[in-house]
Amino acid sequence: GNHDWGGRVFNNGWDQQIAYTWKSNRWRMPAAYWSQHVDFPDAGFSMDIFMVDSNAMDAKDLEKDSEHNICGAEHNPAGATCASAGGPTDLGSCKQWFWDLWAANKAWLADGLSKSKADWQVAVTHFPCGHESSFWVGMHQQYGLDLLVTGHRHDQELWSPNRLGGLTCFVTGGGGGISSEATPNIHNKRDWYGEAQYGFYDLLVSKNTISITSINWNGYEIMTRKVYPK
Repeated sequence: GNHDWGGRVFNNGWDQQIAYTWKSNRWRMPAAYWSQHVDFPDAGFSMDIFMVDSNAMDAKDLEKDSEHNICGAEHNPAGATCASAGGPTDLGSCKQWFWDLWAANKAWLADGLSKSKADWQVAVTHFPCGHESSFWVGMHQQYGLDLLVTGHRHDQELWSPNRLGGLTCFVTGGGGGISSEATPNIHNKRDWYGEAQYGFYDLLVSKNTISITSINWNGYEIMTRKVYPK
């Protein structure tokens, strides 16, 4: 997510997270974007998972939104560079670097989906349902993307597929952190985007369906949805 890059800066050791993949037997993050094919032989299905970097959404002009700008002038140190790690060479080129990365992600994902022979195609990205909507709708309708998993907003949002051209999407940002997006008080939902603030999702996957259940902080199942292969 945007905080992996640095949140308000672009040089906060993101390359170390990638490198740690080859140090740890548990950590897996071999690149800013990558894919994984998974076979479930006992259950008789397979899945291609595409990890997509959408953090260009927080790469803005130098003077804009300083508290939510990876490329902002206010918090990036003088002379900041990630050239040795293949990242932005300087602050002036930062925004363009991230938007070029996003363009490369989009082309890569379309190509990967078009070649996928798996039963399920799932994309995982940081910025939440609703960002770059036309792109994600196209990935579903043209290339068969089955499910979009997102985060960033600090809440639980299980979207109706009608909102994204038939594509099911959810925001799994209810794990805690410093705060929820709004009060978790169920009697005050004025600022809520979705069905809950704190909680998690349970996914039950078979060859023919993905059953998604949104579970609140107190263990109540508050919303369910089924996904079928595109």
